[in-house]
Amino acid sequence: MSVDIEALIIEAGLDPRKFVTTPKYVGSVAFPAGLARELGLLVGGSPSPRNPYHGEVWGSAEAKPFASSQKKALLNGGTWYVEIPNVSLP
Repeated sequence: MSVDIEALIIEAGLDPRKFVTTPKYVGSVAFPAGLARELGLLVGGSPSPRNPYHGEVWGSAEAKPFASSQKKALLNGGTWYVEIPNVSLP
């Protein structure tokens, strides 16, 4: 799962909400990295020349897909970061 690392964006003096919202991506959800780790997922930075704030969440060291229980737990533990009007989270 591709993510942006809020702490790095803030450290760079940028507004994270503007950073994660584009015409293509009109909303975003946030969840703590600790939640992903509690679920047995790997979390880390994966910067690129276009996005030095990029990170990844992996299913495992073997790059297995997320289990449905992990997906559901991330969704339930997530909150709106940039809300999409008339769309609700569980």
